[in-house]
Formats: sequence, structure tokens, C-alpha cells
Amino acid sequence: MKKELKKKPANQTKKPGSPSFPKETWYIFGIIIALTFIIYGNTISNDYALDDSYVINQNDFTQKGIDGIGDIFSKDFFSGRYEKYGKNENIVVGGRYRPLSVATFAIEQQLFKGNPHISHFINILLFAFTCIILFLVLESLFRSSKYKTWYLSLPFLSTLLFLAHPIHTEVVANIKGRDEIMSLLGSLLTMLMILKYLQNNKPKYLFYSFIFFFLGLMSKENTITFLAVIPLSVYFFTDTSLKKNLMSLIPIAFATLIFLVIRQSVLGANSGGEEKELMNNPFLGASFADKYATITYTLGLYIKLLFFPHPLTFDYYPYHIPIMKWTQWQVILSLLANAVLVVIAVMGFRKKSIFSYVILLYFITLSIASNVLFPIGVFMNERFVFASSIGFCIIVVYFFIHYLPRLIKDDKLNRSMIAAVILIIMLLYSGKTISRNQVWKDNKTLFSTDVVTSSNSVKSNSGLGELLYHEGEKVTDIGKRREILKESIKYLSKAVSIHPYYVNALILLANAHFEYNHSIDTTLMYYLRILKVSPKFQDVYTNLPVVMKELPDVNRRISIYEEIYSYNPNRSDVCYELGILYGKEKQDFQKAIFYLDKSISLNPSNGEAYNDLGMAWGMSGNLQKALENFQKAIGYKPNDKQFNYNLAITYQRLGDPQKAAYYFERAK
Repeated sequence: MKKELKKKPANQTKKPGSPSFPKETWYIFGIIIALTFIIYGNTISNDYALDDSYVINQNDFTQKGIDGIGDIFSKDFFSGRYEKYGKNENIVVGGRYRPLSVATFAIEQQLFKGNPHISHFINILLFAFTCIILFLVLESLFRSSKYKTWYLSLPFLSTLLFLAHPIHTEVVANIKGRDEIMSLLGSLLTMLMILKYLQNNKPKYLFYSFIFFFLGLMSKENTITFLAVIPLSVYFFTDTSLKKNLMSLIPIAFATLIFLVIRQSVLGANSGGEEKELMNNPFLGASFADKYATITYTLGLYIKLLFFPHPLTFDYYPYHIPIMKWTQWQVILSLLANAVLVVIAVMGFRKKSIFSYVILLYFITLSIASNVLFPIGVFMNERFVFASSIGFCIIVVYFFIHYLPRLIKDDKLNRSMIAAVILIIMLLYSGKTISRNQVWKDNKTLFSTDVVTSSNSVKSNSGLGELLYHEGEKVTDIGKRREILKESIKYLSKAVSIHPYYVNALILLANAHFEYNHSIDTTLMYYLRILKVSPKFQDVYTNLPVVMKELPDVNRRISIYEEIYSYNPNRSDVCYELGILYGKEKQDFQKAIFYLDKSISLNPSNGEAYNDLGMAWGMSGNLQKALENFQKAIGYKPNDKQFNYNLAITYQRLGDPQKAAYYFERAK
């Protein structure tokens, strides 16, 4: 392996009009593009799935098209999905600022009116371009190879393995994964520009590196890891001085500073703190030791999936991966495997060993999503090793190219063996990838498939339960509807058994029980559990009157509303219901007045509450108070028959027949 980037000799200067790349390179580009569409072409017919709702089809900003781009660049990544629900704060701890990929979705919405097939096509095209740039970067780094034949070169074969690896299906097949593709594309283009600068000293390449790095950062924060990857690559594969190596980083360091300032101004200072919801903090309740035992275990799973990418799942949420202990053999094995990799990396650093390089590349690019440095809101995800898998692909090809000839001395035979082995791996990878792409067809296919793999996870169980619930709502045949709701209840119950206070699953489970067999007690039990942990959860208050209307026991209704009041005493509607129940049903006018008065203080424009409060005061003998409240009720609804009648009766009891007659006449 040569340690320098050589300049092109003067006698090899291109003639005007000659192609930018040799003929073989154009062949490689064509093969990469063709294989990308062969392997991922079946995603074009897919619909939106999983996180696409956050950034595309249920994102208010994206749906505005070009008009929404201003909001996309000035707010949190999730704001367009949640802002209409009043959730203006950072949805996850630390916030997310990745506007560039979301802006592309807005443009596609403007041009193609929400066509997921166009978006899938663009993802494939961007991935193909990313693989081409990866090849060019590897070709710049590995300027010598065991075999001069282009189709057996390390850059070409490593790129093909990266292209076909099934662990990338989440990134390419899920449209939202474009942020990962654009981030890596920006990172690789930056590296290519810096390598070109170091080769020919043209400052324009540093300017290009600034642009590409900034665009990568605006796509996803992971790009920042290439601040370490790029100088590491220059150190390992060139003879560039340390000073020049570091000087070449100034433009991208400046791009990083600009990005961080923008990110901070958008997300604000309150982007830290401990997340209290299990689905955004899978280590919630775990001890410090157990947390890092689990993280160590996931680091081992990543290595396993790189070598043997099966089974794959979108769902690594609690508790598909359980909280682990340091005494478990899986954790110990992972710790040993990762420790060995660290030792190899350290020992080979000064010698510029390729093993050291790929290991450092792997750990650096994974670091930001590993949970080691800071929490990321999930145990792990396959997309988190999108860039890290480059190191794996390099070392697999390197192993066969450099070690197989030691076993097989015949040059022609070992060439054939290398080609055969890589072809077999490619066929296995491609078959798995093509098969996995079909799972990403739509949400129902994805959830119903991965709930088998991630059977002990809240995410897929609640997701499939929700899909079935909404499917049941649309079915008119009662028998079929009950059958679908029963299936929905099964999955939602499993989700709640794993996470007893997951409000998204609880509200669906409560409603499903009500729709399935009108189980009022079960429905109310789940409503109360929701309010215990989330007292302001609006869906409960919206649905509650419908359910309570079918509960005949007055004492039970009062008991439920009082429990709700204990969780959230600042709900005007709850206070109003308690006032009505105590006044009309229990004749307890003192409590009725208390709750109705509080209801009015929380919602002063409720004419009904003034009227009922007037009745409570009247029944308790305070006619003057009754009169005051009836007059206020009339002020909000002058033409209400009952309000006018009540006011007439009160004037009559107060001995004012003239006003009584006036309001009796109005009541008529």
C-alpha cells in the first residue's frame, strides 16, 4: 500500500475534450448504478412506511410544499408532525435538526403531490451516487492493489459489498432514511475534495469541501464524525505532514461551527435533560452498570449483523433488547470482541495497518449513535452502522485479496477463487436485501413481519395494534369488525404488558375494548391509567363523555371524575361534570357550587355553567346569587329558552313580577 497521493505526470495530461475518467471507471459507474436499481428497484412500488409519517405524509410543513421550507429550516425535525398537537418543545432529548432532507421531501410534495414512488426512486438514485463517490474515495486511498484487474480491485469489490449489504435496507427502503444517505454522501464528497486538494494543492477543493460538509451536516448530525475520519484516512494512506493534514480541516471545522450555531439557535438551550418516557429512553429505570452492560451487548449485535445480517428488524425498542447484566455471557463475549478490536487498532496505529484503520473508522462513525457518549433514545438501529459498514466491507475484501493467495499459489486459480467467493457473498447479500425490501412495502407489512422478530417490543406490537384498530373502524360488517378489533386488542395488550404506562397504546386499547364489546369498566381503567402519568392527555377528555354517558351508576361516575380531578384539577369540563352530578343527582349543592364555580374560573365564557351554578344557588336558598349567575348566563346566550325561564322564576321568587313577566315572555 503506497503512502502518498501522487500528482499526474506532465506527459499524462488529458487532452481537451477527453473524458474525466478512464474507460474502466465508466464501466464501474455503470455497474454500480445498474446493481443499485436491480437490488433496490422493488422498493419503487412501496408506499410510505414507519418514520415517513414524521417527515412526509403527516408533516404539516412538508405538505405545504415549497411554502413549508422556511418552517423546516427554522424548527425541530419533528415539529411539523407534532406542533399541531401543542408540542412545541423538543420531542426527544437533545432535539433533532436535519432540515435538508426534509426540504427535499417538501419539494417533491410540491412537484409530485405526495407520490411515494418518486421518493423511493430518488432514494435509490442518491444511494447509487453515494456508492460511486465511495468507490472514488477508496480508489484515491488504495492506489495499489494486489490485482491490477479493475474488477478484482479492493475499491470496486468493497463498494459492491457495501451496495448489497442487507443492513442498509432500512436506510434505502425507508424514504425517511434519505437523511442518512445525504449525510454520508456529503461526508464522502468532502473527503474526496480534501484528498484532491492534498494531491494538487488547488484551493478550490477546500471551498468545495466546506460546501459539501455543511450540506452533510444539514442532512444529519452524524456527518460530524468525519472531522476525525478524514484526517485519520489522510494519515493512514498518504505521507502528508501533520500540519498540512490539520490545515486542510479548517474549512470543514468552520462549516461545523456554523452548523452548531444554527442548530443551537433553532433548538434553543433547553435541549438537554433526562427523558421520562421509556420509548424515548430505553434505559429508564436501569442502573448505571446495567445500562452500560446493555450498550456493550448492542455493540456486539452490530458486529454480528455485519457478518450475518439476519434477522433484521426496524424495532430495537424496549424490550426487544432486554436490559442486560455484566454477568451474562453475551455481554462478556461482546466486551471481549470489542476489546480485541480496540487492541488491534491501537497496536497497528503507528504501523498504519489497514486493520487499525477500518476498526477506527468503524468505531468513530458509530460513536455518535452508540449511546456511549450520550443517550440517543433507542437501544440501537441498523441504520446507525450505515457509514460504519464501510470498514467492514473493506476488510472482508482485503482479507480475500491478500490472504487467499497464501493458500492458493496459482495466480489464475486464486483470481477465480476470489471472484467466486465475492460473487457468492454478493448473491447472498442481494437476495436478502431484495427480500427485505418487500417488508418495507407499507406499515402493515412491516409491523406484521417484524412483530414476529421483535415480539417482546412495545413498538411493533402497538404499531400493528393501531393499524388493526383503524382498519376495524372502516369495516361495516359487524362480525368482521369484531374479528379485527379482537386481533388489535391482542397486540395492544401485549404492548401494554411490556410498557404498562405507554399512553399511545393505552388510549387505543381503551377505545378498542369499548368498540369491541362496550366494556366500560375496562375502558375507564385504561383512561385513568393514562391520566395518572399524563394528566393533560387530551384524547381521554375528548372520549370520556361518550363512555361516561353509558355508565348508569351515579356514585361510580362521581368517583371516576373525582379521581380525574385529583390528577388534573384545572380542567373546566371535569369540574363542570362534577358540579352537575353533585347538584342534579346528589342534591349536594355545596359541592355543586364549589365545582361549578371552579369550572367558570377556568372557562369564564361557559354560559351553561353560569346557568347551572345559578340553579345550585337557587336550590340552596340564595336567590341573589342565583340571579347574578342567571344574568351572566343570559349575557352569553340571550336567546336561550331555559336561561330566560330560570331568570323569570328567580325574579318571581324575589317579588319582581314585571321583570318576571318580561323574561317569561322571552322564554316563550
